[in-house]
Amino acid sequence: MKKTVTPLPRIKWEVEQRLKFIEFRLYWEGKVNRQDIQKFFGISTPQASSDLNRYQEIAPGNTEYDKRNKSYVRMAGFKPMLGVPTAEQYLSQLHSVEAKLLSSDETFIGQLPAYDIMPGPQRTMDTEVLRKVVQAIKEQQSLEVEYQSMSRPEPIWRWITPHALAFDGSRWHIRAYCHTHQEFRDFVPARILDTGQEKPHKINVATDIAWH
Repeated sequence: MKKTVTPLPRIKWEVEQRLKFIEFRLYWEGKVNRQDIQKFFGISTPQASSDLNRYQEIAPGNTEYDKRNKSYVRMAGFKPMLGVPTAEQYLSQLHSVEAKLLSSDETFIGQLPAYDIMPGPQRTMDTEVLRKVVQAIKEQQSLEVEYQSMSRPEPIWRWITPHALAFDGSRWHIRAYCHTHQEFRDFVPARILDTGQEKPHKINVATDIAWH
């Protein structure tokens, strides 16, 4: 049976993040205290206490205060109220730390378990190139790119009409119509050396049967 959570009254985004932090720590680590919330969010002791009280109001029976450990601990009848915990969410934070996308202090995880990740191939993607591609997708524009293909020694300029991004588990691809070959193809962002002009297009991306 699929797990669900009860909808809660609308609350401010920053408060919701702190409540999610509390629930994350309770679910994955079994406890949370005021100092954890203060340190992570840079808030005052009274605010952290208020957040813990609020969490107890919306999730009665999930936690109780343990005087010996000076922490709020997870109770046996714990039921998530702010989202359904998944293994993928937890492991993605470990992966982000390993990839240096986040520091350990920026994850909700209090104590990282021992872990290691096999490093993948390093493919440098130019930030400005990616920005231009994403912009072209959103604005439905064709984009002139200098592309280094594997079929020829020298890069060439060509027009592409990108409409989606895809990740195959190893690297990112740009799904686009290639005006040189007059067909939809996958392009590797790291092989785009530079970008040029933009222009409107009349390509119907719905005709990209392989993608859809």
